[in-house]
Formats: sequence, C-alpha cells, structure tokens
Amino acid sequence: MSRSVLLLGGAGATAQSLLTAARSLGVPVHLATHRAGAERSAYAGVVVADFRRPAQAVGRLAEYCLRQGIGGVAAGGEPLAPLAASVAEVLGLPGHPPGAAAAVRDRRRTAQILLAHGVPGPRTLAVRLPGAAETRRRAAGLGYPVVVRPAESPSAAGAAVVWNARDLPEAVRRVLARREDPVHGTDPAPVALIQEYLEGTEYRVESVSRAGRFGHLAMLRSADEDGPVRRAAGYTLPSGLPDATTFALLSVVERGLAALGLRDGLAHTALKLTADGPRLLTVGTAAPEGPVTQLIEHATGVSVARVYLQVVLGERPEISPHGLRPAALRYITTARHGVFHGLRGMLSSPYVAAARSYVDLGARVGGGHDGPAGGVRTRLGHVIATADGPDRADVRADEALAGITAHVGV
Repeated sequence: MSRSVLLLGGAGATAQSLLTAARSLGVPVHLATHRAGAERSAYAGVVVADFRRPAQAVGRLAEYCLRQGIGGVAAGGEPLAPLAASVAEVLGLPGHPPGAAAAVRDRRRTAQILLAHGVPGPRTLAVRLPGAAETRRRAAGLGYPVVVRPAESPSAAGAAVVWNARDLPEAVRRVLARREDPVHGTDPAPVALIQEYLEGTEYRVESVSRAGRFGHLAMLRSADEDGPVRRAAGYTLPSGLPDATTFALLSVVERGLAALGLRDGLAHTALKLTADGPRLLTVGTAAPEGPVTQLIEHATGVSVARVYLQVVLGERPEISPHGLRPAALRYITTARHGVFHGLRGMLSSPYVAAARSYVDLGARVGGGHDGPAGGVRTRLGHVIATADGPDRADVRADEALAGITAHVGV
C-alpha cells in the first residue's frame, strides 16, 4: 500500500481542511463520492459508489483501494464513518472497528452501551411514531423538558428542547421527516430519540486513539444558541475549567470511548457538566467540521486534519501543542429565509483571526425542516477572535459577531 488516502465524501470545509493537511504531508487524496459529476481537479482519483448500499459500496471501494495501492481510509462526515471503518477493515488498514463506528453513529445504541458500562449520560428512549411519544415518555418516567433528536445525525442537527406534552408529537414528527442526507448520500434510520434534559454547561473534547489508547487534543467550552433548538453558537478554547474538573471530564470521556470499543482514529465527545458531575452526550468519529479544526489550530497550532490523516495511515500523530493562544469561534447565523446577498463587517474587529462565509451570493437560505418553522437558524459563516484569556476571547468574538450584518432578501 502507498502513502495515499481515500476520502469518503468531499463536500464543505471538512474536505478542504483535509486536502490542505494532505498537501502539507505530501499525501495524495482520492475521493469516494455518490455524485457522478463531483469536482475531480483536487484529487488524485475519483470513485463513485452508492453510499445507501453499504455492502456493495464496501466491495467497490476496497477494490478501488487495492487497484490504486491506497494506504488509508478517512470519512469526510459522520454519516460515512461506519462505511469508512468497514472498508479499512477489509483492507487491514488502521481504523475504528466497524461495529464500534456503527454504534457511535446510532445514538440509541450508544446510549445502551454507555448505560451497560456505567458511563453517566442522559436517559434515552427511541420512538418511531409521533402519536406514541407521550405514552412512551410517561412510561419511562421522563419529566419535562426533554430533548428530541434524530437517532442518526451529525452534531446537534435536528435537536430540539420540548417543554410540554402538547409540543412533543410535532417535534418527533419533524425529526422523522428528515430523510436522505443530500450531502453524504446516506439515508438515516426513521427513529427519534427522547432524552432527559440535563442542565449545565456543555463541553466538547477532541481526542485521538491508537490501538485503543487515547490522547486529547483539546477541550472546548460550548456556547448554545437561544431558542427552541439547542445547537452550538460557537466554542471557546481553552475551556477555563480548573484542573480537577478537567480531569473528571476527561475520565468520563475515556470511559465512554473505551466502552464503545474505539481503536484507531479520531473521536469528538460532547458532555455536560451538571450539578451531579459530567454526563456524556454524544460521540463522533469522523473528521470534525472545518471551523472547529480551524479554532483548534489557531489556539494550539495542532492541525486536527493532519492528525486524522496520520492516524488512518498508521503513522504517529503530531499532537503536541505549539503553545496556547486563547480563541473563540462564533457562527454567523440568520433566522430569515430568502436570497443571500452577502455579509458585511466580517473584519470589522482587529482581533478577528479568521472569518469565512459559507454561502454563495444569490443562493437561497432557510426553509425546509431546518427553516423558521423548525426553529433552526441557518449558518452563514463564522468568525474566530483571539485574546489573552478565554473569557476575553468570548467578549471579542461576540463583539465581532455583533458587527456583522447578514443581507438576506427576495
């Protein structure tokens, strides 16, 4: 096998960060995609596979890797992590066990495994019919508020906090209406989760594992959006927690990752620090989204994308920080829907270290399940601000965000 990588899914900032890291490592990247007309110029080769038929896709992708001599397999998004793990296993390449990757992808299964191993987390139940949601909730003894989310979904997409029995069936219906993922070409299972709502600050831990041994790249403090849907409005690094509290959170993370059986690759874990201690919420195993990798690199000098490629190639990852420069990320969002006419004031603050718009001029934003009816604001871009401490970085990032105007109209 050669020092080259097959990337499953090549859309968005995640793929761009992986391509940039690959160039710095001198590693050719081949693209596996479900779209026949995908952009090819940035890749050493392209193979098309139907990601909705995993058994067939594994065979096709493994054959391509053998023919090209590819030495590593990476997932460009959470929905493709189980498929990437299966291809790596067939080829004898580094990766998480396919069963572990599949369990992480299915939050219902994740909750069952964590519960069986005594890892603290929210009580969770699965439903397939909106009309059965309230009966199931009462039988499980869950009090309001509860969190309703898809059983299979990247990050917090589709999650909503529900405060009463009247709104629960509609929240479940919206989750069940989310079907094919057009970006990754996958078809999520029609299952909604109802989870215990946990009060507390949310944190995110980026980790790397080799042969089941874990190292941690960063711990980020999360800022939540206001409104009925709880999704990260941004992150801050460092977290600002005392050493003893940090140790307690990392201990829960390591117990959870070990219980899930993760082996070679990345893991990003969301937790809440409640009055009763840390509670593990979710785990992901694909490359994290581009804005988060950019934040970590600004703050620590560590390239998460570079680490990911090194691990899937079986190489020793470069995880030692080059220092610590506190930084805060804030997503630029809008509740409006219509035609995007641009962002103004992106660099109005002298403390902005990075700024990016995600949307092409003239594109339509909002609408659909994530539109105004669903209560989810559309992400248009992000800014990253730096300072001499995490709290000051928060202030500067919020000030930079306040100076940005999104123009969305007819």
